Amino acid sequence: MERFLEQLNQALQKLIGLHRQLLETVRMEREALVHADLKTIQESVYAKQALIETVHQVEAARMKAIAELALIWKKPLREMTLSNIAIAIQGRDPKGAEQLRSAYNALTILIKRVTEQNDSNRVLVDRSLEHVHEMKKNVLGESRPKTDVYSQRGQRVNGASEARFISKEV
Repeated sequence: MERFLEQLNQALQKLIGLHRQLLETVRMEREALVHADLKTIQESVYAKQALIETVHQVEAARMKAIAELALIWKKPLREMTLSNIAIAIQGRDPKGAEQLRSAYNALTILIKRVTEQNDSNRVLVDRSLEHVHEMKKNVLGESRPKTDVYSQRGQRVNGASEARFISKEV
């Protein structure tokens, strides 16, 4: 049983480290988005993908340790939360129980911050895409038809609604 508790604690510490790296990566991604640094954006995306894959592997190890504890304690797996495990070991290992609680709190905070930063990055990208789309419409003359255009004879005419030729590359 002690071996599985140690495996659980090691997995939690690895998850905390990985989530800290993930938080730093999404913050770096934000800076790259603001500065339109395509190379750094791509590097951030690849780093996030690698970190997420590693998180999944460590999470599988954590779940395996919890499943082993569930078998030893003869409890359903759904009842094997970190809080319940901490309560169960509190009497004989108060330090271990406190480690589980602090790891749970740290992970909760880190996951919340990563999610918030990632959502913020998504909003930034969405707004940027909206601006690019509007600029494209302006360049192509599609944003709004010009109704207050007059011909050389002084008569009101409809504005150009088709694409306009901006420049020719030679």
